[in-house]
Amino acid sequence: MKEMKEYFIKDLKQTGKNGIEKLLGFLEEIGFYKKPASIRHHLNLTGGLLEHTENVKREYLKLNEEIDAGIPRKNIIIQASLHDLEKCFAYTSEMQHTITPGQNNFLRSLVRDNMDLYNNYGLDKYVENKEFIISKEYASDLIKWFKDGRNVAPPDIRSDWNYNENNLPLNHSMRAILEATKFIELEERDILAITYHMGPYGPFDERKRSRAEELYPDVRLLHLADSIATKKEDINEDLNGK
Repeated sequence: MKEMKEYFIKDLKQTGKNGIEKLLGFLEEIGFYKKPASIRHHLNLTGGLLEHTENVKREYLKLNEEIDAGIPRKNIIIQASLHDLEKCFAYTSEMQHTITPGQNNFLRSLVRDNMDLYNNYGLDKYVENKEFIISKEYASDLIKWFKDGRNVAPPDIRSDWNYNENNLPLNHSMRAILEATKFIELEERDILAITYHMGPYGPFDERKRSRAEELYPDVRLLHLADSIATKKEDINEDLNGK
């Protein structure tokens, strides 16, 4: 992972973009190198986003050469490196306060009937103003623990990745462009490629996407590279039993 990160940073620096150093500092700050590529699918593990990004970049460079599309290397690096930037904000390892009112009421009733367990295991650390401040997933774990009545320690808080309930309600591609352009200037071809990198699965007008594809080969090739990389990642995980 260390070598992959160094290679990623080296490639971005070689684009010669003004503001690239500040952008790299920002990526470090928002945990780009630790975030997963997804929650339920490909590379849903710590560091998965960086690995997926490098996979997309490799496929993109290969396609550009095979098809002789003539896309400048620096544009490929920028587009591949930043197309999934929004995932840094979409995913979190922090416990979200998403417990439902029904779960809270049920947990409180379980606590009343099992005060010894509640006190012995210090579950008050999860309570504020008589309300549990935990995720709905951990609430389910605690409810099951109370109901099972086992004289064992309560389950640990899940440390896997989850969706960030507080994420800005902005389209995936648009958020990536918004954050990137705070530090560097993106060319028109970069903006269009990132905007439509999800291809027909994105929430955009098909006529506009087709027009973008006519303007720049980047639009189709970034989507294709992303699709190939993702499919390879899924197959690899299936074959390895992950």
